[in-house]
Parts: sequence; C-alpha cells; structure tokens
Amino acid sequence: MSNRQARREQARTSRTQQTKRPSGGKQSSGGSGGGSSIFSRGFLIAIGAFVLVAIAIGVAVVVFNESDSEELATMIEDGTDNLPLEMADGAKLGNDDAPVKMVSYEDFQCPFCLRYNAEIEPGLIDQLVKTGEVQMEFRHLPILRNESVTAALASQCAADQNKFWPYHHRLFLTQAEAGQTENEQTNVGRFSDSKLKEFASDLGLDRAVFDDCLDSRKHLDLITEHGREANEFGITGTPGFTLNGQPLTQGAPSTVDDWVELIRNFENQMATATANAGTPAATTSPVATTSPAPSPSGTASATTTTPAASQTAVATATP
Repeated sequence: MSNRQARREQARTSRTQQTKRPSGGKQSSGGSGGGSSIFSRGFLIAIGAFVLVAIAIGVAVVVFNESDSEELATMIEDGTDNLPLEMADGAKLGNDDAPVKMVSYEDFQCPFCLRYNAEIEPGLIDQLVKTGEVQMEFRHLPILRNESVTAALASQCAADQNKFWPYHHRLFLTQAEAGQTENEQTNVGRFSDSKLKEFASDLGLDRAVFDDCLDSRKHLDLITEHGREANEFGITGTPGFTLNGQPLTQGAPSTVDDWVELIRNFENQMATATANAGTPAATTSPVATTSPAPSPSGTASATTTTPAASQTAVATATP
C-alpha cells in the first residue's frame, strides 16, 4: 500500500470512529497544559470586540460524495508538492512587485476555506503566482473560536521559520482527512496544542522555538489586528478576499478560470485607470460577478455550493 493510500485509509478509519462519538462542535480542545481554557478567556478579551459571535448563520447545507474528502486531501497533497517555496516570505507567496496583491481572510476550521484551498488555490498559484502576476497573503479571521485561534497562532509561529505554507497545507490536510466538508466539527481536538506541535515536528521546524512561540501566544496581537481589518472591510464570513486593498463586493468566483478572468480584468482596469486619469491603482474596486453574493441578511445563497461563495457567516461588531 502506498503512503498516500495509507493516508486515505487512516482518514476513513478516523471518520468511522467520529461517527460513534457524540457531536463535539461546542467542546473545548483540551490542549496541552490546560491551554484551551486559559486561552479562551484571553481570546475573548483580545478579539471579542471585533468578532462577537463565532457561529454559522443560515449557511446552506451541502451534501458531498463519499469520496469527496479523499479527493480534497489528494488535491492538498499535490498542492503541497507544487508550492513555489522559493517565492514564500512568511504568510506571503509570490513576488513583492506583483501588480495584484491578493489577501485571503480564512479560518483553518472553516469547511469552505478547506475547499477553496484544495480546489482553487493551487490553480491560482500555478497560473498567477508563479507567473509574477499575483502575490498571495493569508490573514486570519478565526470565527470558529478556540482551535481556530490556536491554529492561526501556530501557523504564524511556523511563518517565523518561513514554513507557513507547508504548515498551512498540513492544517487543511488534517481537516480534509477528518471529513470536515462532510461532517463539520469544530474544537474537537484536531488543533490542540499537542497536535499543532506534532505537525511542527513533522515539517522539521525547530521545536524549541516553535513551542515557546505557541505557548506564549506570541502572535495574538497580529491575529486580533487581522480580525479588525476584516471587520473594517465588511468581511463577515470566511473565506473573504481583497485585491489591492479592495474587498470583493459581489462574492468570489467559483472556479479557477473565473478567478483568473477576474484578476486579469482587474489588472486591465488598473492599467486603464492609471493611463487615462492617473487614478492610483489601489482605488480600482474589484467586483466579482461569477457567483451569487450573500443575501443582505448575511445568509449564504442556498443555490451556491462553491467554497468561495458559500461562506461561513458570522455576526460582527463595529470597533
């Protein structure tokens, strides 16, 4: 049995075991050293002003095929193999002089973020990042609370050692193998402190440095700032996106081809605005029209099953 086949079998076994347990969507992670309960209080103080209620609101229920999680896991593994790590700088991927700066606000427990990272992101990296057209940056909107925040902190600790992107992929691979798109569960121990430290070992990070970073919650202020930014952009669900500092205003594309078309149209708009009126490029507002936008109430469209358009919605408060 190949290594990849073994991973698929392990995922199937894990999902079978999970069906025998009570639903744990609201329980704490039980992280090492009692970190979960302590951190939960700190999280509420630090970020509670920007994301008050981390719950899904009326998101359409999508039923996936039995093989879907395995396919997503394979996509993420293939994407990991094809990462242009020479273009990585912390949580950024791509050339600093790329004309389009694309920022995604995501949550490592969000199933729609998982699908975006498996189905869309690898194509964008191949077609737009490697060609120098786009620089991607991952920022955090941990709307699903405890383990979303610890995973965000751990990924930034990995970024300190310039291993953000392999670590990011490892987190989403864990979710894919657990069947998160088929049976969403949050804060059930997948991203406990001990598990996050194991991932660091698997990826060859300096464990002493990583452990100190995670245990101290070193990057909590950064995670909080990302939440504030998302709130100011009006991003109330994950994944959410901006291009050159402008949020996508009509939802996000549902396919790689539509994303490529959107971004290249945006580039053309910037060039035209600059040539004709001297308008700074960053003032051009990208508008995606290839997929339905969430309704005014914040409920994702029930007809949309794509990861970018079917966002996990949350309640927010203005600072």
